[in-house]
Amino acid sequence: MRNTVRSFLMAGAALLCATQAMAWGPTGHRIVGEEAARALPAYMPAFLRSPEGIGDIGAYSNEPDNWKGAGKVHDFERDSAHFIDLDDEGKTLAGVKLQEVPQSRSDFDALLRTKNVMPWKSGYLNYALVDAYQQVVKDFAYWRALTHVEAKETDAAKKEWLRTAIRRREALTLRDIGILSHYVGDASQPLHLSIHYNGWGEEYPNPQGFTLEKIHGPLESAFVSAGITNEMIRGALVAPESCTLKTERCFDAKLDRNWTYVVPMYQLYKDGGFAEGDKRGIEFMKGRIAQGASDLRDVLTDAWRDSKTMSFGYPTMTYEDLLANKGDFWQSLRGEDNK
Repeated sequence: MRNTVRSFLMAGAALLCATQAMAWGPTGHRIVGEEAARALPAYMPAFLRSPEGIGDIGAYSNEPDNWKGAGKVHDFERDSAHFIDLDDEGKTLAGVKLQEVPQSRSDFDALLRTKNVMPWKSGYLNYALVDAYQQVVKDFAYWRALTHVEAKETDAAKKEWLRTAIRRREALTLRDIGILSHYVGDASQPLHLSIHYNGWGEEYPNPQGFTLEKIHGPLESAFVSAGITNEMIRGALVAPESCTLKTERCFDAKLDRNWTYVVPMYQLYKDGGFAEGDKRGIEFMKGRIAQGASDLRDVLTDAWRDSKTMSFGYPTMTYEDLLANKGDFWQSLRGEDNK
């Protein structure tokens, strides 16, 4: 191994001691968010694709890592959202494939305990992805409704209230997209999907002689920061692909696909592909980050599509109800405060 890789390892070891693993590091996560937003189709809301929106999404893509170290209760509930450990057969630590896990995280935790596995050890990235996605769908549903009504409102006071509500909803949406971006980025990093998450591990059979060194942080952070740029990722996005199944199943498929890169990543490291001057490591990481940005672009377009039928307010209604003149928007949104 050349000196450059060793320096990455030393820097990464210090980082891991202080903050635990931070998938892709600030640079990689920012690029995933920015390039996904930049690649959104023209029919998506303009505030997402504006320079300010792109910058906000990129910055907020690091927010779940910024949360770390807030306190034991806070961290214990969130730190395991960044990964899901899969074994060499692609099974969760509950002994089942991702497609076979229970619908709720609490039921998954219970299943893990029947296998004498503590839930924090397994991770729950698959559930974090769906949770963050559903929040963005809800944000889009509110934004659709608010902008639709504001465009037609003639009462000055109500129009001003709507404009303020739209501004606040846009701010919330950008932040929530950043959080979704973070977990989609985590999902594109193979080491966040494996029991071999930071070196192969002495407790596992290792017939191919893969490294036991702590490679996780150095490769996803210092290596990416030194070698990957926005322009590289922008030119490497893959063709759009919409989800036509249940949201959970589409995320499972993405996780399964990205998990297949675990062994190739270790093999490339063994072969010296991450050494200084070797372009193979850069190409590998470029492909993984570009996949993350492509996935986020696709997930956001799916969320926009699904927001047409997402309910909001109480009594609940949808954007499609508004278009069909069904229900009372102000009653649904403000209830007894509607004056």
